[in-house]
Amino acid sequence: MQTPDVGEGYRGVEGHSGYLLRQAWYAFRNALDAALREEGLSGAQYAVLSVLARDPGMSGADLARVCNTSPQAMNGVLVTLERDALITRSAHPAHGRILQVFLADEGRRRLDLATPRVRAVERTVETGLSAAEVGVVKAWLVEAARRLDGAGAHREPPAGRAEGAPPV
Repeated sequence: MQTPDVGEGYRGVEGHSGYLLRQAWYAFRNALDAALREEGLSGAQYAVLSVLARDPGMSGADLARVCNTSPQAMNGVLVTLERDALITRSAHPAHGRILQVFLADEGRRRLDLATPRVRAVERTVETGLSAAEVGVVKAWLVEAARRLDGAGAHREPPAGRAEGAPPV
């Protein structure tokens, strides 16, 4: 028995949304890992460096939340990044038990080298779509994440809006 290729049968538009999201994520993650490998980074490490460039001083727990991973997994990523001198950690001035994480110079350099590779993978995903269509896809992904986050996974859509209807 031969399984269908991507785009055919249940692996195509007839497939369930959850399955297709997982299929797309798996393909994206593999392409991202291949692109980042040349810079010596994993997807999780790149995510941390990228977040810290925009939000310096976050705690490991905060980084775990925004990078969509567990605190234990994030600690492992941070240990490796710190060992490789890509980040620094220091006690929070008011809450000494909380360690704040900052991008080190080498982390900034590696982030700057890796970002064009990540953007190239993203452009591949967006090929053939107009800027407006990319905006619709992004809005849908954000709304999907909001709906599924925590208790939101079991809530009804807001009144006056049919399930699946785009937000106003």
